[in-house]
Amino acid sequence: MFEIEVKVPLKDAAETEMQLIESGFCKSQKIREEDHYYDNASSSIKNNGEALRVRHITDLASGESESVITFKGKKMDTVSKSRKELETGVSDGQLAEQIFEAIGFSRVSPSVIKVRQELVWEDMTACVDRIDGLGGFLELEIVISDEEEKDSALSKISLVLEKLGYSLSDTIRNSYLALLQGTSDECL
Repeated sequence: MFEIEVKVPLKDAAETEMQLIESGFCKSQKIREEDHYYDNASSSIKNNGEALRVRHITDLASGESESVITFKGKKMDTVSKSRKELETGVSDGQLAEQIFEAIGFSRVSPSVIKVRQELVWEDMTACVDRIDGLGGFLELEIVISDEEEKDSALSKISLVLEKLGYSLSDTIRNSYLALLQGTSDECL
């Protein structure tokens, strides 16, 4: 599976959410996510431009929680955050973190904490994020199974960006973790 994704800092998160709804997106879930990233002693995951994390997710409407482990491969281009993504649910996220630490991985600081309003339209998900310590961002993503679909998905995302008053040149490739760390590392 490949996640074709772009991210833009928002001028006004509430306005963007309203524009998305007016463009045909429907509100989905509103969640709180807490991401804990891991790397080994030699930092080879980060140095390879990859990411390994445990995400704790709480649905803000129901209060239900779940955890997932995600591995993100190297970015596929110089414009977007598109990359191979492998993800699976775990029944006990804290135990998964203990396992990572027991086999030599260390948690990378800081944790990324966000409230995310998800909206969907066709095969695209829009995430209006409010990141503790950073502010508002929009992520637009389409999940594809074949790498050959990347350009088509990115074109569709670009059209939505334009409707919202943004372009691909407004996107950033840095992860929330890199932004919180104050680094310009686009690899994460």
